[in-house]
Amino acid sequence: MRTPSPEATATRTVPFLLLGAMVILIVLLAAAISGGMGIKAVILLMGVMAAGICFFNTEMALYLILFAMLFSPEFSLGGALAEERSLIIRVEDILIFIVFASWLIKTAIYKGIGLLAKTPLNQGIRLYIFAAFISTLTGAVRGDLHLASGLLYVFKYIEFFLVFFMFTNNITERDQVVRFLIAAMIVAVFTGLYAAIQIPFGVRVSAPFEGEAGEPNTLGGYLILVVSVCGGLWNHLKTPATRKILVGVIAFLLIPFLFTMSRSSWVAAVPMFAVFYLLTDKRFLLTILLLLFVLTAPLILPDSVKDRITQTFTPETGFEYTVTIGDTGLDPSTSMRIDSFKYSLNKWKQHPLLGWGITGVGIIDSTYFRLLAEMGLAGVAAFGFLMYTIFRYLYRTYRESEDPLVLGLSLGLIAGTAALLGHSVGAASFIIVRIMEPYWFFMAALFVLSQNEQSFKSLRVPSASLEPENIAAVKNSPGLRAGRYTR
Repeated sequence: MRTPSPEATATRTVPFLLLGAMVILIVLLAAAISGGMGIKAVILLMGVMAAGICFFNTEMALYLILFAMLFSPEFSLGGALAEERSLIIRVEDILIFIVFASWLIKTAIYKGIGLLAKTPLNQGIRLYIFAAFISTLTGAVRGDLHLASGLLYVFKYIEFFLVFFMFTNNITERDQVVRFLIAAMIVAVFTGLYAAIQIPFGVRVSAPFEGEAGEPNTLGGYLILVVSVCGGLWNHLKTPATRKILVGVIAFLLIPFLFTMSRSSWVAAVPMFAVFYLLTDKRFLLTILLLLFVLTAPLILPDSVKDRITQTFTPETGFEYTVTIGDTGLDPSTSMRIDSFKYSLNKWKQHPLLGWGITGVGIIDSTYFRLLAEMGLAGVAAFGFLMYTIFRYLYRTYRESEDPLVLGLSLGLIAGTAALLGHSVGAASFIIVRIMEPYWFFMAALFVLSQNEQSFKSLRVPSASLEPENIAAVKNSPGLRAGRYTR
């Protein structure tokens, strides 16, 4: 009788661990709601529970991180640090720290394990982090910001990339990636459900744990990313049941997407659509869908959505900072955003090369203008290079792959990245936790899948060379023995 491998045993224990964690979480939350236990005590116990899970089952910890990306409670440690904010700690911050710490311990014990996976994106990531550090340190030396606050936000940016490396380091098998992708879609559906419940109350819908005011713009960016990924997968996966589920997920998520009332998110749908139109063979279908939407939009769109669109060009009487384009005045929200863009340009002119440093100019709701003011031309160049490495990797993977799952995910991420670049005009999309953590998870999933595919290709031998010694060499290859290249 064959003894199950440790990996197989760990995989089978994941559902039971998830069930146990959910039961404990429900009990703790019930205690907090009933007043029997303070929220900080609940979070502390959750942290202890998560720490134990992380050290005993890394895959389970990664599932928790994936869930916590959107459903993570947060609490303030007090003390204003920057941008009129207190230090905010989220549950996944603790989980990410614990998983990364456990990985450091493993690399110390097992010398053959690398600290960070070698990927085509590493150079762009390093350059961007270096530019953020240099601009922040320079700003602190000039006295433009508090060093501690600036570095805390820089470390927050680094956390996005840690998500990428944690998943690439700890996921090796195709089946694992599929399970994580399914989990990510389940999280997206529950997030959409949470947002949809808010629609009857007439408010702009938002993700869980976003405070009293909420962050509809953030939810819109997250939803357009998931819709892009689902669209790419639908285009290449051939199983009818899977395609129907993906269509259902897209249709469902578009409802709360509309009710975010986020104009930046709606704009983001344009570059997403353009990518699908240019890179797929579904141009006729997309043209029909676009025509149907244009013709029926005045009839099917909710009045609140149509009002939000027309409100853009309706100035508010008595608002003194109204911006006009020609003879048309803009609403207060758009006017204030444009005014913040002008402010960022004026700040940039004072320190054009390295900017003011992270947190040096306050809150600016635009990736581009905030990047220019905070990190100067050096930061813009570093961000541009990072985007170049991302698009180069995604497009090359899309063109060279033969795996439908790799093709779908790479196409979806090309569309999703383009959408977030559009979203960034009116939001700091590439530094928002609830957008960037899922984004870098999807990037990690694609990297692992493409590495698996390349490994399979390297194991292929010509039919004329299928001699016994060649077959033995393939069977005894390290990757195949380790079970890394399962399909």
